[in-house]
Amino acid sequence: MGLSDADCAGDRHLPSSATASAIRGRQILERLFQLAKIDNASAVASALIAEFGSIGAVLHSDSRPAKSATAQAILSLVREAMLVSSKDRMLDRVCLSRADDVIEYLIVAMARLPVEEVRVLFLDSKNRLIRDEVVSRGTISEAPIYPREILKRALTVDASALILAHNHPSGDPEPSEGDIDATRRLLKAAKELGLTVHDHIIVGSEGWISLRDWVSFE
Repeated sequence: MGLSDADCAGDRHLPSSATASAIRGRQILERLFQLAKIDNASAVASALIAEFGSIGAVLHSDSRPAKSATAQAILSLVREAMLVSSKDRMLDRVCLSRADDVIEYLIVAMARLPVEEVRVLFLDSKNRLIRDEVVSRGTISEAPIYPREILKRALTVDASALILAHNHPSGDPEPSEGDIDATRRLLKAAKELGLTVHDHIIVGSEGWISLRDWVSFE
């Protein structure tokens, strides 16, 4: 299952926010804040949309710019609900054959994190999810990818395959030379252990890429 196959060959750029969408997003935030009895709900909602451009970007931010503990809590809860919902849809599949579900989950979970994070989806022989784990966190520009530790963990949880993912806080998902080199090293080591690496996905606020377009996974 390569995530660059036909079922995910659509637009890899996250849609930009139209004016109407931004207005609707502000209205939704305003209503949420009003229900929570936050002072100046309209102003808080307007300021967040003005800064981030859309309700999606607001929810994927760390929410600290809300300048209200209650507003931050609401945004965090809504984001957590989105994450759980997208993960549930992914898990509802008999196997992870629908790349769109995987990509949606990774975008919600990682696309707008303030630092780089490396995540691994460990799969069984039928491509069913065994574990979803963050294996390392780094800085705004780098997170270490340790193939040996990833494969050691795969053997520990009795995985047959895996999907590697990480984010670029800059927004641009284009891989670095380090990303490409780490992917090649992981593929080589995994092959020796009889494990399959289906893909390495990089997500950012501007879109996502599959390393299958850059590295041979055969």
